[in-house]
Amino acid sequence: MTDMHPIQVTELSKQFPRKKRLGSVHAVSDISFNVKHGEIVGFIGHNGAGKTTTIKCILGLLKPSEGSISLWGKAPADSRVRKRLGYVPENPDYDNSFTPMEYMNMFASMRGLAGTQNDWKKLLGRVGLARWETTGIKQFSKGMKQRMSLAIALQSNPDLLVLDEPTGGLDPIARKEFREIILEENARGASVFLSSHILSDVETICHRAVILAGGRLVAENSMEKLLGEENLYRITVISRKDGKEVEEVIPEADLQTRIDSLRRDNIRIVRVEAAIKSLEEVFLTATGGGESQ
Repeated sequence: MTDMHPIQVTELSKQFPRKKRLGSVHAVSDISFNVKHGEIVGFIGHNGAGKTTTIKCILGLLKPSEGSISLWGKAPADSRVRKRLGYVPENPDYDNSFTPMEYMNMFASMRGLAGTQNDWKKLLGRVGLARWETTGIKQFSKGMKQRMSLAIALQSNPDLLVLDEPTGGLDPIARKEFREIILEENARGASVFLSSHILSDVETICHRAVILAGGRLVAENSMEKLLGEENLYRITVISRKDGKEVEEVIPEADLQTRIDSLRRDNIRIVRVEAAIKSLEEVFLTATGGGESQ
């Protein structure tokens, strides 16, 4: 295999025919981005923005209408690619009559993976399913099924993890555990493509983010640049007009000059603090703050 990007999406478009042949729906239109080796890239957008369509194209489950997708320079359906890939779906559909251990054995056999029962037991324990290995999945919550999906995805020690809303059914403690596992896999060398509505998770662990709206890419950059790499400060003062607090945000280079000016004018300064922009603010600005159509 080459050292090309684990994911390269180039001018991807995908249309679906409307009912009664009345034209087509443009789910994704002319988007391009990549995931580099060793990166954790967040993939965010409103419902209907085109995230799931894009992921299905990356996995080879859908064929692009236009453009191309490659994984390490190969087609997504290439058998060599699939062995290097781990995938956690948003809504895993499992047969309730099986147990986690039976699924681990089945998927290992299907993928030709070497591993023992003890290996799979340890992996299930790592994702929080210790002592549930032989329990029927019919007793599992959505969150427990997500844990099992992660264990299956990790069986092959993948070079690339594609995660579609992996923490959607988890409580805050379990979400933290998932984040820690993702970071551990990344430290091992795995690249990660994380689609999530939980922006705090994306902001916490991702190196870069890709934002979609209405099937189009509206923002893409490193987390530092998206959140503002320049040092900004928020000054809060008491207005002379009505006695209420008023805020202004200025660059660090102008901070001392502005404070001196306010003091000369006898304006009361309440506080001075770093103005940190959140990913939620960036997301709402980039997407217009509304649902995608």
